[in-house]
Amino acid sequence: MKDIDFRTNHAAENEWQAQERGDGPYAAIGRAARQGMEPALPPDFAERVAATAQARARALRQPARLESWLIGVLLAVLVVTGGAAMVFDARFQMTLRELDVPGTTWLLGLAACAALTQAIAWLPASRRQG
Repeated sequence: MKDIDFRTNHAAENEWQAQERGDGPYAAIGRAARQGMEPALPPDFAERVAATAQARARALRQPARLESWLIGVLLAVLVVTGGAAMVFDARFQMTLRELDVPGTTWLLGLAACAALTQAIAWLPASRRQG
């Protein structure tokens, strides 16, 4: 490695003097090296992380109760309204007789599958797994 001759290389001399004063190009590295390595975390950081993890785990274990309840209410309203229309509306009864086409059984099957799927979703998780 070659030594620098500061008498002939004035730029090197200026850089050396700036480094000595603490404002050279590597001054930021020197300041960072002098600072402590302790992270700037609050004293209760681990407790906060654990509480957040537990809250998320509880939220994942619980079913979406509000959504299930609203879907159930909607289905009940639709069933009651449809039943009332079938019983009390003579035009609906005539339309139902006219709809005796081959594709209607598929619609009834699709509705039954949707109802069965929702009924299984309402079962508690312990009954579904066992």
